[in-house]
Amino acid sequence: MTPPGHEDAKSALRDRLAALSPAQRAALTERLRTRAAADAPPRRPLRFSLFYFANTAGDKEQPYRFLMETARQADRLGFAAVWTPERHFHDFGGIYPNPSVLGAALASATQNVQIRAGSLVLPLHHPVRVVEDWSVIDNLSGGRAGISFATGWHGTDFVIDPEKYADRRQYTWDTIPVVQKLWRGEEVSFPGPEGAEITPTLYPRPVTRELPFWITASGNADTYAQAGRLGANILTGLIGTETERLAANIALYRKERAAHGHDPDAGVVSVMLHTYLEEDATAARERCREPLREYLRGYLGQQSDMIGGSGADAGGADIEAQLDFAYERYAHQTALIGSPRTVRPLLDRLAEIGVDEAACLVDFGVPLERAQRSIDLLAGVQEAYAGRPAAGAASLVAPSVTSPVTTAPLGIDQERMHRMQKALPPGPANYVTTGLRIRGPLGPELLEEALRTVVARHEVLRTAFGESPSGEPFQRIGAPGEFPVRLERHDVTDVPPAERVRAARAVRTELARRPFPDDLPPVRLALITLGDEEFQLAAVKNHMVTDWVSFTVFLKELFTVYGALLRGRSPDLPPPVPYRVFAEQERARLRDGLLDDQLAYWDKQLAGAPDPATFPLKKSLEGRRPAAPTFEGHRAWMLFPDETTARLNALSRAARVTPFMTAYTALAASLGRTTGESDLVLGSPTANRDRTPDNLLGLLLRPMLLRTRLRPEQTFRDALADVRGTVSGALSHAEAPYQSLIDRLAPHRDISWTPLFRLRYLFLPWNDPFEMSGLQLNPIDTDPQTSLYDSTLTLWDSRLGAFGRFEYATDLFDHETVVEGIETFATMLAAAVADPDIRIGDLPIASSTRYHVDVDQLEAHLGSEGPPQDRR
Repeated sequence: MTPPGHEDAKSALRDRLAALSPAQRAALTERLRTRAAADAPPRRPLRFSLFYFANTAGDKEQPYRFLMETARQADRLGFAAVWTPERHFHDFGGIYPNPSVLGAALASATQNVQIRAGSLVLPLHHPVRVVEDWSVIDNLSGGRAGISFATGWHGTDFVIDPEKYADRRQYTWDTIPVVQKLWRGEEVSFPGPEGAEITPTLYPRPVTRELPFWITASGNADTYAQAGRLGANILTGLIGTETERLAANIALYRKERAAHGHDPDAGVVSVMLHTYLEEDATAARERCREPLREYLRGYLGQQSDMIGGSGADAGGADIEAQLDFAYERYAHQTALIGSPRTVRPLLDRLAEIGVDEAACLVDFGVPLERAQRSIDLLAGVQEAYAGRPAAGAASLVAPSVTSPVTTAPLGIDQERMHRMQKALPPGPANYVTTGLRIRGPLGPELLEEALRTVVARHEVLRTAFGESPSGEPFQRIGAPGEFPVRLERHDVTDVPPAERVRAARAVRTELARRPFPDDLPPVRLALITLGDEEFQLAAVKNHMVTDWVSFTVFLKELFTVYGALLRGRSPDLPPPVPYRVFAEQERARLRDGLLDDQLAYWDKQLAGAPDPATFPLKKSLEGRRPAAPTFEGHRAWMLFPDETTARLNALSRAARVTPFMTAYTALAASLGRTTGESDLVLGSPTANRDRTPDNLLGLLLRPMLLRTRLRPEQTFRDALADVRGTVSGALSHAEAPYQSLIDRLAPHRDISWTPLFRLRYLFLPWNDPFEMSGLQLNPIDTDPQTSLYDSTLTLWDSRLGAFGRFEYATDLFDHETVVEGIETFATMLAAAVADPDIRIGDLPIASSTRYHVDVDQLEAHLGSEGPPQDRR
């Protein structure tokens, strides 16, 4: 029974919360978080160890000098352990064929750190030898031995015992208990010669009663579950996985420990992380670029050998592109590379999800002296995590209880959008529109129910915007069910079949241009019926609540829920994460100075930059931009021959760049020829999702600035190398909020154009049709007839050839000017990919090939209703 007055008290509390300003709301949230942290059980300390897995010996005269000297350093500085692997027959880690031999050497050279095998491939060893060898180490070290058991990966390793390869996993699970019994001194019998059974007594007896043991796991959830059942610890890494997946595996591991009689909190989870620190994070990342690339080259070569390839030299250009991508990803997302301050968010996140130890891989090619200085800095980080909660911003995890939040401050990028919309309302130009063609037996009522479920899951889909009496903007977050959720219905079956596609396109355009009410969430979905099993879904959202990745996540969830409802089941989806949590964390990172090095990079990169590049304005404007843009827009399309597409991809592989970079170089060359400028600044969006779960919805898109200086005398191939460096540097510093760059670099700006860049560039993969929940889904394009920027070049690479479009502001440019720009760009790109040694100044601007096409010609070529949605 509800106590008397309970509902009145709840209503009064809601009224008081709603009356708070966003600043008061933020202060209250901080106080509640502080109180919750004080009441929560203390977080277990995060320990640190050193991990070795060298690609090359480094010092050919003394291949083990690095290991021995840094291990002694770790011993002095209070690290928990040192790990050495077992590797055979490959340069990648090949100086570590037997961890027990090196373990004995380390036991004699150290006094405090635990000596661990990371890992010992158990199917390659008899359990008797494992216990004998590691009992020697345990005695030499005074009880500091530990082993992580691995099932084995590489078939060539099993030349030592080929019969064990096929059943290596089961052999490992069966043999670990045998090793444990032998370690304790219990009797175990083994087959002897001539059918005899032998029960050996092993010497020397180990110092420790129980062997500390780990199981080495990658991303396979079954391995984590098995480790939990056996009561083992876990050794894993972040290569090839994400922190959210690791969190789920750790939770499964601890659940299985508890279910099989083991203390769930006693299990140690150790995570291997590439580690290198300097006081200057940017310098550290640049210092590691080549060593880590070469380390990863060895890793990729090893993977190629595993599947019967020819090593890292196979498909050389492809390997180089993979190395570039892998370095950028690992250095910024899954490695401790940077400064003691910049690596803390990753450590905080790992501690939050239940990691107990950072196993810091230090021997990936950094010189010994620098590695030792890095370890000294790491010791300082270790002290900060010893026995007390790690400081840092709140991690992005789903709240365990429903929050009473009804208002929240804007995110940084939302605030930028709000300023623009208030000063110069762009209306539908700031909407993001996508669509799906749906073929199959769709149930509209069930789809609407799925929509309500997804909206109830995600706060950002229930968010409207307002201002306090003092003019401070805020998010107003509705409770599930507070705002109406409706799937609009449109039917075009009353028009002749041949006209229905065109009629549906007109409906989508109207939906894309219709303004949103100020007091409701700016989200609109509509289902258009073209036939019994032919539909189109149009989705329109204000940029304040979405970006193109969010749209993909939203549509995937929508049809996942639809499929579950169709089968009468509950959808299997991870907990949602509120966008406001991301916004709070991002502001905390700025407040704590964690992005200072990124902002400093852009200060230097854009120093003395000219006005952003753009097309020549209409002659009627006489060189003056309109006082206020209308944001009306048009699209002009282009289509490339198959031969040009093939050459584009071939050159990109050969030059160790991406097609994005190759086409961008041609774009910069064509703009330089058109404008007469050699120093150009363009924009390209990038997803700000390095530290977020995959299912986060909201505005996380961030403009990335590209400053390019091309010289007429340099070859296109040389220019590609310059662009590769430009793009890599921009990606390495893409976390810096665009609004912070504007405030820092263009504080006194003309609001009639986008600060810092005017032309935007994207290169996207073609989205092929896919099936989900018994339906065939195909992304389709919707033209809102707007342009938020001066112009946007979007290119797609499809199996039917590359194609693209310029979306441009009609109050700035004549259609003929844009078409001329298309021909110049496409002609230069075709000439460059045909002869990459041509000089930039010699690239032709016209040819007999006509690249500009209208949308009907493009659709006829593609054989579909149109290209993918504009992924703003």
